Amino acid sequence: MSVSTEDIKSRLDIVDIVSESVNLRKSGRSYSGFCPFHSNTRTPSFHVFPDTQTWYCFGECAEGGDVFAFVMKKEGYDFKEALKVLAQRAGVTLEEPSPQEAKRRKSEDKLVDLLTMAVEYFHQLLLHAPQAAGARAYVADRQLNEDTVATFHLGFALDSWDACRSHFTDQGYSDAELLAVGLLTENPDKGTRYDRFRNRLMIPIRDVDGRTVGFGARTLDKDGVPKYLNSPQTAVFDKSHLLFGLDTAKRHIREARQAVIVEGYMDVMQGWQAGYRNMVAQMGTALTGEQMQLLKRSTKRFVLALDADAAGQKATMRSLQVARNTLDREYETRFDARGLVHQEGRLQAEIKVVTLPEGYDPDRIIRTEPERWPLLLSEAQPVVAYVIETATRDLDLDDARVKSEVAQEIKPLLEDIADPIERDHYRQLLARALRIDERSLRLVPASSQRAPSRMPPPPEAPPLDEAGAPQQILAVVPDAYKREANFLRQCLEHPHLILQVNQKLLGQGQDAVRSDDFSVYEDRLVLAQIYERADQTAVVAIAELCDSLDEVLAGRIRRLLVLPVTPSSQLANLPRSLALSVLDWRLVAVNGQMARLQQLLSEPVQADENGETRAQLTGRLVELSLISRRINKAKYAMSAAGQLRAGQEHGR
Repeated sequence: MSVSTEDIKSRLDIVDIVSESVNLRKSGRSYSGFCPFHSNTRTPSFHVFPDTQTWYCFGECAEGGDVFAFVMKKEGYDFKEALKVLAQRAGVTLEEPSPQEAKRRKSEDKLVDLLTMAVEYFHQLLLHAPQAAGARAYVADRQLNEDTVATFHLGFALDSWDACRSHFTDQGYSDAELLAVGLLTENPDKGTRYDRFRNRLMIPIRDVDGRTVGFGARTLDKDGVPKYLNSPQTAVFDKSHLLFGLDTAKRHIREARQAVIVEGYMDVMQGWQAGYRNMVAQMGTALTGEQMQLLKRSTKRFVLALDADAAGQKATMRSLQVARNTLDREYETRFDARGLVHQEGRLQAEIKVVTLPEGYDPDRIIRTEPERWPLLLSEAQPVVAYVIETATRDLDLDDARVKSEVAQEIKPLLEDIADPIERDHYRQLLARALRIDERSLRLVPASSQRAPSRMPPPPEAPPLDEAGAPQQILAVVPDAYKREANFLRQCLEHPHLILQVNQKLLGQGQDAVRSDDFSVYEDRLVLAQIYERADQTAVVAIAELCDSLDEVLAGRIRRLLVLPVTPSSQLANLPRSLALSVLDWRLVAVNGQMARLQQLLSEPVQADENGETRAQLTGRLVELSLISRRINKAKYAMSAAGQLRAGQEHGR
């Protein structure tokens, strides 16, 4: 299996790990204690931040990091040792790939490389092709701006039966390869092959690691069907295992401590554009257990925000059942023939549902009434309350048989609620909704053989139909991390760039690029490989480099390689651009530390005899403020405006 440090960290809580060796005390939203890395018994300068899963010593150490950095520093482990210990703690099995697995992965990487090229091909058509005027008008009509188009790397497929095929066969790709990634389709009766996507807005679909694995394509014909056409199932594309936008949303989900699940691509893109970035879409499928497991890595709080029309209501009920099946229980949950949920274990996640106004979807609400969206989310109902409301809406309360059927359907859900007070609350709620005595409801049998269910049946294995969703190649996570990943990608391709970047930084009194500039631990090790490559006269090919590394680090490099690279013909301005990028993300890190310090200073600080804690935090805040000013000064000096002014002063 391919494992990253992010996979492992998503299963661990840094507070639990640190608490085993440090006596932590809750202090507002963080925890504080005496630093285990330097002699200190008076001032609790060591802080752990659960929301970012990081730690920092504001005292003598003046350093911090994630759970990997803590374990390595505390135990004196190298990366491989820490990886082994934390993987075991997280219940993750580390395995070297078998020859068959290595062969499969190499084949998949080749498919992803082709899809990555296709993303750029379609994107350039959307931006520049005269034939894409209608597509550009559609994008403008949906009020998607240039940044959103670039972030999601939207594209356009020409209204042609062979344009895509010709483009890639001219570059040496075979029909078999184009069929394997779903760019071509085949008529088995006639034996003809032709472009699968024609006159459609192309939406790249990415997996959780940001690799393009397929496309969702929206028709631009007024009467075109289907409205959305997905890539077919391939070795890398299975829409039941994907969520549109998860690669860009996962860190925002962790920060918001909540995932909002919507139905469509446009919902996610419009939300992203408006700043609501913890949204993902189901890609036209019923919500699957695999999708919920992907989300569970980042949060256990979910809001289902699906359309209010009949189809949306039906999808909501299906999603609720899958959600309870996947997350509410420690053990397996099954459905009976009528779609009733027989559950085992106790509740493991908080699942709520928001009912959208009739005729509205998230896209329309966010476009027309953006301030209304967070209010709707705040009114989301707990899952059982929503089931009761949905099942009793428009019910003929004069029909005793119908009321009995509904009571029989919902009672199993009530009986499975572990908390007796909560269970009684919902039993009373259902009794009021049905206008019956609660004592009568207690006598209703948990199941009945005669009444057909009003709830929809559980979703079958999703058929291989055509419906869509996007995930993208550029934005692996938020801006600072995107800059870090882009920096490494460019330096992997052009190793000597790092020496030129360091020259720019040192010229402005800034440190050279160092390992603690990077937020992902594997990236620190990738940086060490880049420095090593920069010192070599003959640079080893990246493929050979991956073969020489352990699987976790090689996997990280392979994920970086899906990012676009600057051509050699455009390298002249790249060192300055990358140096500015380093300063940008350093500034983000410094500002983040300052924000955490201000948060700590605004809360009651653990007392000590001489008030050293508050003084220490205040002193560190002043230091960081000076660092921030120096970074901003260096940024200005390196910017075009700063260089122009320096040139003018030199001329005088």
